[in-house]
Amino acid sequence: MVTAPKAQNVEHSLAELQARLATDPEWNSGRYYDKGGAETVLTELRVEMVKRNGTIGYDTVKDFAKIKARVLFVLCRTDTLFPPSIAPGVMDALAGAGVDARFFEIDSNLGHSASGPEHAKWSPVLCAFLEPLMAKLG
Repeated sequence: MVTAPKAQNVEHSLAELQARLATDPEWNSGRYYDKGGAETVLTELRVEMVKRNGTIGYDTVKDFAKIKARVLFVLCRTDTLFPPSIAPGVMDALAGAGVDARFFEIDSNLGHSASGPEHAKWSPVLCAFLEPLMAKLG
């Protein structure tokens, strides 16, 4: 997984979102259907969210005990959305929930999108992580 188990700074993010919506003349304080639908700003926001793959207000930590699979937690050194500084806390929480988890940090300047284009930097770790499962399959 290349994410964080819980959203951070939700109040600040929500305030930023509200301010951004207000920049569109079609927004009309949220009564945008009568003013054209605020298509411009809503489209821009959706594209930006997809590019950075972020969401506001989630918390999966409470469900860690339900995880039955081994977890490989991969973050990039330059990811500002999910910085590697969160890894120790996440790994402690996973261990506390009885989850068999490993962590790997990708050394890349590509930030949050590094896991795809920089796959060669962490593929060996993934292969080693999957090796016991592959051996069982046979």
